[in-house]
Amino acid sequence: MEFVKRIEKICEEHKKVALFVDMDGTIVEYKIYQDGFITTESKGLFVNLPPVKVIIDKLEELNKIPNLDIFILSMSRSNIIKEEKKEWLKKYAPFIKESNYIILVRENGDYNNDTRNYIKVNTMKEKLNVYDYVMLLDDEHNILRTAQKELKDKGGVFHISSAMI
Repeated sequence: MEFVKRIEKICEEHKKVALFVDMDGTIVEYKIYQDGFITTESKGLFVNLPPVKVIIDKLEELNKIPNLDIFILSMSRSNIIKEEKKEWLKKYAPFIKESNYIILVRENGDYNNDTRNYIKVNTMKEKLNVYDYVMLLDDEHNILRTAQKELKDKGGVFHISSAMI
């Protein structure tokens, strides 16, 4: 419950807060596939991946904080996986509004290898006109370090391990 208490304290110190949550390896059990595997032949695989229930439960509790909005901020190689991620979220995290799903698709040019570490923080920074503090819950160290460096005092980062406690 330490993670929940930390988020509650941050919300007490700010007027309007956004928590951006990664999917793969954060709220969804991460599976490693070969390069090029995420194609039409992978249809149906993502939607059946198990949730990380302890994190889903904590997010559901955090969702009750009035000045906190939870966003899903995930990257996807293809539109097929994007649609499956939406379906997965409706099944396992129905308390998160669909309008708060931000799923960036490589196939559509939303990101590439050069922008991969910056795309999430740039998306979060765009929300600073609505929120006075933004946070990222993710499992990728490079993305978390970039977000921490770029957000400075306007945001915070949490590795998935801190939410497991």
